[in-house]
Amino acid sequence: MKLYIVVALMLLSLTACKNNDPVADVIYTNAKVYTVNEAAPWEEAFAVQGEKFLAVGSNSEMAAYRGKDTKVIDLGGRFVMPGLVEEHIHPDMGAENLMGILLQPSVMSWQEQAQVISNFAKHNKGSGWITGGTLNWLADNGEEILGSGVPSHYSTLDNIITDRPVMLWDIGGHALLLNSKGMQVLGITAASENPEGGVIVKDAQGQPTGVLRETAANLAYETALKELPRGQALIEHGIKPVFQTLNALGFTAISDVWARYYVLDAYRQMADNNELTLRLRAFISDPIEWMTEEWKQGAREAIANHKDYYRENWLDASGVKFVLDGSAGGQTIIMVEPYEGTTDVHGGPWRNDPAYFAKKFIEYDAMGLTIKSHGVGTQSIRTILDAIESVREKGSILRHSVAHTTFVHPEDLPRFKALNAVAEMSPYFWYPAPGWSIVRGELGDRRLEWVFPFKTLSDQGVNISVGSDWPVAEDPNPFPLIESMITRRVAGGGSEALASEKQRIDLATAVKAFTLGGAYAQNRDDVIGSIESGKLADFIVLDQNLFEVDTYAIHKTQVLQTVVGGKTVFQR
Repeated sequence: MKLYIVVALMLLSLTACKNNDPVADVIYTNAKVYTVNEAAPWEEAFAVQGEKFLAVGSNSEMAAYRGKDTKVIDLGGRFVMPGLVEEHIHPDMGAENLMGILLQPSVMSWQEQAQVISNFAKHNKGSGWITGGTLNWLADNGEEILGSGVPSHYSTLDNIITDRPVMLWDIGGHALLLNSKGMQVLGITAASENPEGGVIVKDAQGQPTGVLRETAANLAYETALKELPRGQALIEHGIKPVFQTLNALGFTAISDVWARYYVLDAYRQMADNNELTLRLRAFISDPIEWMTEEWKQGAREAIANHKDYYRENWLDASGVKFVLDGSAGGQTIIMVEPYEGTTDVHGGPWRNDPAYFAKKFIEYDAMGLTIKSHGVGTQSIRTILDAIESVREKGSILRHSVAHTTFVHPEDLPRFKALNAVAEMSPYFWYPAPGWSIVRGELGDRRLEWVFPFKTLSDQGVNISVGSDWPVAEDPNPFPLIESMITRRVAGGGSEALASEKQRIDLATAVKAFTLGGAYAQNRDDVIGSIESGKLADFIVLDQNLFEVDTYAIHKTQVLQTVVGGKTVFQR
């Protein structure tokens, strides 16, 4: 009798312990889970409770977290990985293109693009600005819009629309094209002078062509923005469709890297209404980026009040964005050594004054603001590293980053690790795309070998993140980018590779850059970026195992399900 009582008490004790174990809301089983956790890179199941991963392990281990109301989902051997972090994107510009003109020059002839522009004007009557993008690379002196057969000239747009102003960004995002009505509205004539940090392109006769570069482009942009939707209209017709597009591509967190005040207001409203389906890290454009006092003041106030936008795990606006130089075309990339065929042309002008940049970098760092600085040319990247060095000497540990990290001078490669500078790269531009023909002519093959030194920096232990720069890039789809990071070739393969094939990396490194690397850059690697117990349950289910398919098939990958904080935000 006594033995029976003892056994019964032991069973009751065991039951009580089991009942005290945490119970999962959902358990996902029979999967191939690539966790991006070095301690346990592959698992087959995981449990989710609320917005977090409760446990990760084997099917049998997850059974311990099953309760009477737990939902069990058998993934049937599907490949699962952490949600992707898009570390350089412009959702506001994407929204504007979706609400305005959306062009894809890589898959559309000029005739097709012209029809899109014409149809938009036909179905959206009015007298206000028509905006959007992207055109292929714009040239100077009225030369051809790359690959289009039409000139980089206002007459090209005049052949479509003459009765209302039009401005369209090119694929570099640092230049735009106006029609003659747009030039008239802005008062641009042969007598117009270049603004500081910008270029009003003129032909050999001194007449404006309609192409505006750098801060000159912002003059047109700021005028047009006053007419575009804000508030709820922007949320419903712009931001939500953009976020849905990104969720369908597997993104669960993004960095808005040129954030402006009213878009931040929209993000905060969405966060407060539980409408966000992406985690946001915002880098507010410094006032120097804007040309008129209205916009400068908006930037000042957003930076000063950045803490008002904070919503735990969802929205963080404690970052500032600078843009030191430009992009391919127009020689606005700033280089240490002069351009090919010259002895004293180093590119430019500086878009953001380097002395102002150095001063504000120290000031913002002291405020606890993380700084992301656009650097494409060797000199602009060196200037950014100098600024990071200046705050490291003062004891700063903030995760400042070089945006794009394109042409890195060999002498500056060791400085990334020494300064703990994040190298954020843009694989979309790795393809041997038409834009590289412009770059090759301006900088020569020798310096093309310096482009995107992914493997060198990765081998040195530098923290690396990835961003598409969409809609400056045509497509934010990450899977062609992951493939190109491995092959340095166009998606699907090709005979031509981007210069310096020695900078190829392996798949695990590419995936880490798109997950834990992005999380680190966002200062969120303690809560996202890998599938681990206690982290936020952000993950994606794919239609193929990236580690089993042929490398040249990675670009075909489709997302079947995207989950953010335990909630499904996309299901194919």
